[in-house]
Amino acid sequence: MDGRRASLSEAARRLLRCEGCTIEVPDKFASQANALSLHISDSLPSLLREPEVCTEIDWNYVCIRGKGDLIARIGGPEPSLDVCWISIAETELDDVWDDFRQIISDLLIAGYPGCIGCAGPAATEPWDEQSRRDEF
Repeated sequence: MDGRRASLSEAARRLLRCEGCTIEVPDKFASQANALSLHISDSLPSLLREPEVCTEIDWNYVCIRGKGDLIARIGGPEPSLDVCWISIAETELDDVWDDFRQIISDLLIAGYPGCIGCAGPAATEPWDEQSRRDEF
């Protein structure tokens, strides 16, 4: 798995493990993000609050926040190392967003996060953000 896909998978796992998170997306992704939030809610009945979608942003990248803190970003400026960051060119955002949604759907179908081993071997190892960024 290349570095970008591994990072997208880590961002997806962080989103699915987070209760009451926020997905901040450009307006053009609003309907897809809302559908994704409902899919997560339907697939994880133990969630008390499904991800909230926010489109009132003035940038062209995707942020995932848990309890207000940035936990993952697709595109945009490089954040601190505690954030899973997928470095992309702005022109790649549409395709990478589609990949991200597919990874989330695949994880949900496999039973993540309530399953053992369904997210692959990388999901059980400690995440090393610095080494992933070095791959880019």
